[in-house]
Amino acid sequence: MHDCIHKIVFITNDALPSIKIPQSSDFDLQTGDSTEIVAKFMPSNDDPMIALIYCTYSELPILSQIIEMFNKQNLSHFFAVHIEEDNHNLETNAQVAFVWENNLSLSEFLFTTSYQFRLLEQRMKDRKSSAKYLARLLDMKQDQEDLIKIGRSLSTEKNMPKLLRQILMLSKKITGADAGSIYLVEEDENGKRIRFKYSHTFSKDLPLEEFVIPFDTNSIAGYVAVTGKVLNIPDVYKLSPNDPISFNKKFDLSNNYRSTSMIVIPMRNHANEVIGVVQLINCKEPIDPTFSTGNEAFEIALNTEEDFREKVRPFDRRYESLMESVAAQAAIAIENNRMIQQIQNQFEEFVKASVSAIESRDPATSGHSFRVAEICRRLALAINTEKGGAFAQNQFTDTQIKELEFAALLHDFGKVYIDPSIFMKEKKLYPFELQNLILKLNYLYKNVELQYTSDFFKNAETDHNNSIRKIEAEKSKFLEMVLKIKNSIVALNEPTVSEANPAEIIENLNKQIAEIKCYDIEGKLIDIMTDEVKSNLSIKKGSLNDKERKEIESHVLHTYNFVSKIPWPSEFRKIPEIALMHHEKLDGTGYPNGFTEDKIPIQSRMIAIADIYDALTANDRPYKKSLPHEKALEILRAEAEKNKIDPNLYDLFARLDITIDQIKHEEEKQKTAANNY
Repeated sequence: MHDCIHKIVFITNDALPSIKIPQSSDFDLQTGDSTEIVAKFMPSNDDPMIALIYCTYSELPILSQIIEMFNKQNLSHFFAVHIEEDNHNLETNAQVAFVWENNLSLSEFLFTTSYQFRLLEQRMKDRKSSAKYLARLLDMKQDQEDLIKIGRSLSTEKNMPKLLRQILMLSKKITGADAGSIYLVEEDENGKRIRFKYSHTFSKDLPLEEFVIPFDTNSIAGYVAVTGKVLNIPDVYKLSPNDPISFNKKFDLSNNYRSTSMIVIPMRNHANEVIGVVQLINCKEPIDPTFSTGNEAFEIALNTEEDFREKVRPFDRRYESLMESVAAQAAIAIENNRMIQQIQNQFEEFVKASVSAIESRDPATSGHSFRVAEICRRLALAINTEKGGAFAQNQFTDTQIKELEFAALLHDFGKVYIDPSIFMKEKKLYPFELQNLILKLNYLYKNVELQYTSDFFKNAETDHNNSIRKIEAEKSKFLEMVLKIKNSIVALNEPTVSEANPAEIIENLNKQIAEIKCYDIEGKLIDIMTDEVKSNLSIKKGSLNDKERKEIESHVLHTYNFVSKIPWPSEFRKIPEIALMHHEKLDGTGYPNGFTEDKIPIQSRMIAIADIYDALTANDRPYKKSLPHEKALEILRAEAEKNKIDPNLYDLFARLDITIDQIKHEEEKQKTAANNY
């Protein structure tokens, strides 16, 4: 509020004849009709005004109504009323300060006016003082409410960048600061350092990158971090050489800014250690709190030199203790956030290490779960961008995406309970089974050779040429038969799909083997092909028999049983269920429960597509060669058309054009960045 008070005397035309007025005065003297009073002297700006209105008794009611209607806070007024009879009752109107019956002389008029002006000035000062006090109380009340809000909001925010933005934004709102920065103290085996973490300026868009400054007293932020003292500087450009700190003008010069007032507060944790610094610059709150809106930080822009000169003032001393409270809450929130993040990182690394250990048992599938998790993450982010169509109602929060990633990472965890040889089984027969069978056939071959060689020499002694020729023919026939049987078994051992019925081929081979009698040294007939070998060679598709396939399929139950024992927080409680159902098919032909699409969560459907795609396109596996991206999409499309996998998710996946090469390249970049950090 300005110190200059506008003084005005208004005399109505009806009252004017009874007053002797001066030729000149130190106040504004206006005369006229009572209806002209508003246009004549009602203040049009925020300057304070005191007014003494001379009028007749009959004019008083209308004038009172007009002035009360405007109810100006910066106007203080009295009435002086001329009456013709002394029977008028004016006790009910507190604004009537003086009445007269006869004419007012010049001296009486000047004395009355001067005296009433002194009373009005005092009332204006009292009102101003009361308004300031009330405004200060309201401001402090708002600060306390903001402090409570800060505590609530900081305690619930889990995202560190968002948390830092909240801390700085709320600090600037409370203090009316135009700009501010947050520094965090870091420590490792090389010692402590201070990282410039976040900054924001209302008046200018100044994108600043993180940087590190030494943990010493050579900078303002460093001084506060090292000493733990609060700094409240009215003007950083007026620091003297004797002050323990100095201001670096480089920022102002490079950004056409003018830092003036500054308050810098240490953030202390529960152990009273300084973990960071809040730096606020240029308070924009008015000196008179009655003119404060509480939102000066947002409303007032500093664009010109005049703005910095006229609109910036020092930070009030009361903000030192208040901001220490804010900084303490912020420090606790940051420490809690760090602790939660550390626990989450440790758990995530434990999960990744466990998955890596499991996948190391089968080099062919190394990295499979990580790629599946990455594909699922990209699918979830893509769904979040869909504004219409099948996914218009689906939105994944950051927590739900992390839940999906964990489920995808752990979807094959149950394979730790499965015999590794089943995963490594390249052919229908295990290597030792084929080797044993070939050994038997080789023995059979040699047995035929020896048997017919013995018969040859027996008949050679009697010189039976016909018998010798017959023996040679039979020998050649059976030896060739053994070789063909061996070649047929080797071909049949391949896990390829053919139109021929392998069971019929096995039956014919078994009949051929039965024609050739083969005995061991004890004279017992050797069983060349056991029932188990016959069963395995009869597999129509792939390399696994029914028992082995069921054992492989049991990995989802093992995964569910194991993952269910982990005490997941409530936001991750669906992980076991998501992992369990990643092999279910929309048409009910999947496992383990044969659920149809209405019971299969979208997260499990996403893992299903990612799982199939990676299995088709990743490294060569013992039982199959890797397929190109286009061929894999054809297979997935066929599965979608048969209602095995979600057709809408397949369409989205195909549009994203995610490839294994992309994911592997991204993994290498992340590893390189981590090593360079």
